[in-house]
Amino acid sequence: MDKDKVKNIRRAAKGTLTRAFIACKNLIDAQRPVVEVKEAFDVVKNAYNGLEVKHEEFTMVLDDAQYDEAEEWMQACNSEYMKFSMMYNDYLNANVAEKENDDVVNQAINEDGNNANVDGENDENNSVNDDQESLDMHEPAEDELSSVTKNVKLSSPFAMKHEKPKLPKFDGDVRQYFIFKSDFQHAVEAHCSERDTLTILRSCLNAQPAKLIEGISSDLKTAWKYLDQNYGNPRVVSDTVTSDLEKFKIIQPGEDYRFCELVNLVRRSYNILKEVKRKQDIDNTHVISLIERKMTKDDLRVWSRHINSRKLEPSMENLLEWMEEEMTARIRSGATIRKNTGTRSG
Repeated sequence: MDKDKVKNIRRAAKGTLTRAFIACKNLIDAQRPVVEVKEAFDVVKNAYNGLEVKHEEFTMVLDDAQYDEAEEWMQACNSEYMKFSMMYNDYLNANVAEKENDDVVNQAINEDGNNANVDGENDENNSVNDDQESLDMHEPAEDELSSVTKNVKLSSPFAMKHEKPKLPKFDGDVRQYFIFKSDFQHAVEAHCSERDTLTILRSCLNAQPAKLIEGISSDLKTAWKYLDQNYGNPRVVSDTVTSDLEKFKIIQPGEDYRFCELVNLVRRSYNILKEVKRKQDIDNTHVISLIERKMTKDDLRVWSRHINSRKLEPSMENLLEWMEEEMTARIRSGATIRKNTGTRSG
């Protein structure tokens, strides 16, 4: 991995974050509605998460001395992000408090108006002495205070507002189809009519899958049938996932960052096939042997020693458990995974 290339990629990610900061701050300074500011801050969060990923990729090609300097740079970015987050939260809290105060004032005005009408009707229909009238004039004030107090107490539980989850999207990747379908049915189908559900479904599909259900206006079952035929075949999903593993290039000595990529690929593949109830397509000696051939000789030696010393079966679950432990250890140790040269000791 070229150091200058990944450094430039990280710099571009930092530029994206800076532009997101400026855009969101402009909305806050202009006192724009909370919804607009929240959308802008979502962009900030995504940009910061992207910067973290690019920074980790950059640190993988550094030695220890360069790594410390890079971490100081990232810490400064983190501090900047935390300060901006606090400013954003202060803006939200101020808007919530202002809205609550407005609600309380409006309620008090309404109560006062209602009490005034009641007093007027009592004056027209009843003959009372001055002392009784004076007494009656104080009673609404007590009711008003009680009403305002109740409004303050009732508004407190609703002060925390949560952003609605975004609708799932599907771009035609068979690996993601089953998760998309499950999420969509949970979030939409259970709450909307069939016609509305189909309309929303069409908006969640990318161009290619959307073409499959063109002309279907109300038959949701048929729409799912067409999508299932093209993207929901578990065997096709299994073949695609297995192909991903086969295409993964053999790890060379010292490429610990690629070992981490292999671990993530295997875990993702295992989860996908488990979701489509085809776990047996990855939990077998053929695929396990395929994954072992992607490792270095040193890694394979450590894996063999692991299962022999603990008298374990070479199953996919045992392999994943060992690989994830190895990945965690390498990330924590730091030095080997950040150097893209040299051979790791077994």
